[in-house]
Amino acid sequence: MDRRRFANWSLKAGIVAAIAALLPGVVTLRGRSRTSATRGVEPGDRLVFALGGNAGEVITEGSFTQNEAVLAYPEGKSDNHENLAMVCKLDPARVQPPTDMAGTAHGIVAYSAICTHLGCTVRFSEEPMEQAPFPHIHCPCHGAMFDPQHGSTVLGGPAPRPLPQLPIKLNAKGEVIVAGPFSAPIGVKA
Repeated sequence: MDRRRFANWSLKAGIVAAIAALLPGVVTLRGRSRTSATRGVEPGDRLVFALGGNAGEVITEGSFTQNEAVLAYPEGKSDNHENLAMVCKLDPARVQPPTDMAGTAHGIVAYSAICTHLGCTVRFSEEPMEQAPFPHIHCPCHGAMFDPQHGSTVLGGPAPRPLPQLPIKLNAKGEVIVAGPFSAPIGVKA
C-alpha cells in the first residue's frame, strides 16, 4: 500500500471513530421527552426509598428527621428515571411560597431530583454555604443550587429554572403519597 492510500484510509477511519465516539454524548444531551416515559407519577402513588438498606420501603413522616432528605420513587415505578424525587423534611414554619403549600405536609416537600441544567441527579445538604446558609439542594455536576424552602428557587449556578415540585400528602398511616403531577417538565427543558 502506498503512502497516499494509507493516508486516505487513516483519515476515513479517524472520522468514523470520532463520529462513533460522539454519538453517546449527543443522545444523552438531547434530553428525553415526557411522552417517552413508560410509567409516570400518578396521584395516589406511595413514595418509597430509592437507595440504601431500606430501598423499596414506603416513606413515612417518621422515616427521617427535620433538615434531612431522601431520594424516592413512586412504588413500582423505579424503571422510569424521570420519576426520581427528592423528598425533604424541613421546618414547617420556614416552607413558604413560591412552594405550592397545598402540596406539602408537616414540612415535607418533594421536588424532582433531576437538575434542570443538564439532568444530573441532585443532592441535599444542610451544610451552610455562602449562597445558602440553610438546608439546600445542589447539583454536584455543575454547582446549581436550589432553595427547597421556597419552591426550589435557583440560588446559583447554571440551572435555568427551579426543580419541579411533586405535590404530596400523608395518608392515615403517615405514608408519603403523591397528590398530583410534577409542576413542570422534568430535567432539561426541551
